[in-house]
This record gives sequence, structure tokens and C-alpha cells, in this order.
Amino acid sequence: MGILKFKSHLSKLPSLLFRNNNLHTSKTFLKFNLLSANYCSGNPLQLQVWKMYEVRHTFKKIKPINVHLSNASQTLKLHPTWLRDHCRCPDCYNAVTYQRKNDILKLNEHSTISAHSQSDGLLHVLWSDGHKSIYSIPWLISNTYEGRCRTQEEEANRLITWDGSMGNLPSLEPILYHNAMHDDNTLSEIYRRVIQYGFVQIEQVPSTEIDTKMIIERVCRMSRTVFGKFWETGTNFDHMDTGYLNGYLEAHTDNTYFTEAQGFLVFHCTHFNGKGGESFLVDGFHVAKQLKQLDPIAYDYLSKANITAEYIEPGEHFSSGGAILRHDPVSHQLEQIRFNMLDRAPLTSVPQSEVGTFYRHLRTLAMLVRQKENEYWFRLSPGTVMVIDNWRLLHGRNSYEGKRVLRGCYYSRSDFMSKARHYGIIL
Repeated sequence: MGILKFKSHLSKLPSLLFRNNNLHTSKTFLKFNLLSANYCSGNPLQLQVWKMYEVRHTFKKIKPINVHLSNASQTLKLHPTWLRDHCRCPDCYNAVTYQRKNDILKLNEHSTISAHSQSDGLLHVLWSDGHKSIYSIPWLISNTYEGRCRTQEEEANRLITWDGSMGNLPSLEPILYHNAMHDDNTLSEIYRRVIQYGFVQIEQVPSTEIDTKMIIERVCRMSRTVFGKFWETGTNFDHMDTGYLNGYLEAHTDNTYFTEAQGFLVFHCTHFNGKGGESFLVDGFHVAKQLKQLDPIAYDYLSKANITAEYIEPGEHFSSGGAILRHDPVSHQLEQIRFNMLDRAPLTSVPQSEVGTFYRHLRTLAMLVRQKENEYWFRLSPGTVMVIDNWRLLHGRNSYEGKRVLRGCYYSRSDFMSKARHYGIIL
């Protein structure tokens, strides 16, 4: 084979090596292997290709081990490389900073198991380099892909979705301001209710700015957005948003124009003197279930089609796109509904040939959202603080006359869910 022809073939090796799993057994590959040893010695990039190929097939040769679970009929297959990467001994893991100390490039060199055994809920592993690891089997179950999928499914099943009657919700004792401020068990219950039902109400909160801030910050850190950390509506038209006006607001989620919508919002109506202004909630996850049953094709389409939202005011222009129904990439459970018909940007993400399909499916979802049976109406009154899951619940408001002062803030999803894990509400 001439050197020019060889170079031409060699340039195609990256795709060949990783596309053809059986290439290493062929005569062609053996010829390339011998020829490349000399040619690649002066070509760092091609050397990396060969190293990547070698690593890939090293990992492929490593066989998993079987870990027997408490149910004798079940086993968990664990890859040795995963086990070595998840060793929690002081040499491999810093228990103070909760960070790994392993070198990712050396994992395959240390991933051969010499012996392993199980006793008293622990897995003992002796590695070929003499290293010893001990794992709690319940920890292994909850921290593998297989275990986490099962856990996320269980968490999703614990969610209680509801319609406007809320007939399936249990009678809950009111959460009082004083208890929330001084009792961590009450704080944990706040998180449990928000995760399970999508919202919580805290009663007997003094209708002052300072007390509103105190209960807000007791629950979680406020998030700073273009609207500030602690905002107020009903006094000034501070931002170019319909929520700052007194007209009817249809059911929607906030921040669809942010790269990541704020996870939770807090409302406290500290003053009202007028007519109207009743609020309502719609459980977006309940509506999604209805859509999936009624029109699974529409559900699938709105889980994939991109819709862009925007927010514009002097000096600002936010824009972000994504599916209306967003699912966890691992468990495939629904984790967010992005629904705001007012903030839709020009439809540039759907080709004209698909526009009819897009609007047909969007209208189907909108009709379900607007069904009166799905709306839970109530009045936000001074003294009641409400925390709402902005990734799950849609909120709206009737038009009103008079003076209505609403104070509140956003919590980021990351901050709120971090606290929920701290209290053991989720994993």
C-alpha cells in the first residue's frame, strides 16, 4: 500500500474504529495496526486515536459482577470500572468536601477485581493492585442508573395531581407562620407539600414587608432576576409585564423566556381594597395526563417541538426555547410544563410545512388548560403566603378594581430542591 493511499485510509480511522466493533479481528485492521505504528509515531493526533481505540476495547472486555440483593431472586450487575470510580475510601474520596480524588484517565488500569464477597449488607472488593473497597449495598442500589430510575419512578408516583375540585387531596392542617419560623419539622412539611401537591399555604403571616421577607428567607434563598429579588406589583408599572396590570391573567407558568425558568414563586397579597382579583391554579401535570390519554400523538409532539418565548423591556431582551412538556433524560418522567401563551416569540422553530400540526396540538393542550373543571379558584388574602411550583402549576388571576398589592419572589429550582434533599423529601 502506497504511503499516500495509507494516509487517506488512516484519516478515516476515527469513524472506522468506533463504528465497527469487530474491526480488531480482521486482517485489514492488523495491516493498519502494523503500518500505523511507524506512521503514527510522528502524528500525535493519530496516536490519540489509537489510544482511544485501545481504551474502548479495554472497557469492553471488563465483565460486570453480580451483587445479590435482599430479595434472593434479584441481582444487580455492577461494572468494575463504575465500582472503582465510586470507591468512597479516603484515598479515592474526600469525605469533607464530598469530592472525588480518582484520576479518570487511570480508571481502566485499576478496574480488575481479584476477589469480592458480600456480608452484613456490605460488598467487599479486592482489586488487582491491592486496593480494597467496601460498599453499602443499599447505597449501591440508590446510586446506580437502575436504582435511580426506580427511585424517580417511586417519587413520581408519590405526586398527587388534582383538578379544580381538589377532591382527592387530604385535609391538611394549616401551616402557621410562628411554627414555620421556629420549627424545622414544620419547615420540612412545607417542602413535602410543595413537592407532593405543587403548592403550600402559610397562614397568619403579618402583612408587612419585613415579615413577608422573613418567612420567604426562612423557607429558601430568594433568587435575583430582572424583576429583582423581592418584588411588588400593584403599586407601579415597573416592568413591561401583564402581571403588573389589573386585567385578567390566563393560566400560565412564569419565565418561559429564561434558559432555566425559576423553579418556585412566592405570593403574599399584603393589601387589597377593591373588587375582583380572585386567583386560580391549574395542575399542569394533571392536564398533561389528560392530554396523554386523550391525544398521545399531541403529547409526544409537544414533548419534542421547540417553542421560543421572549421578554422585552428597555435594556433587556430575554429569549429561550424548549419543549412545552419537558421530561427527565434518564427516567423519562415529566418534570416541567412550559406554558405561557402571552410570552410566545415569533414561531421560527417550526417549518411552515408543520405549522398546522403545531397549532393543532397546541390548541388541544390549551383547551384542556382552560377547562373550568381544572381550575382551582381562591382569594389571596393578607396573612396568607403561598409557595407554588412554577415547573408544575399554572397560575392566573381575575381582573380587579381598586388597590391590590402583591409581594413575592422566586426560588431557583436548584436551591429549593437542594433543601428538599436536605430534609429527605427527595433523593
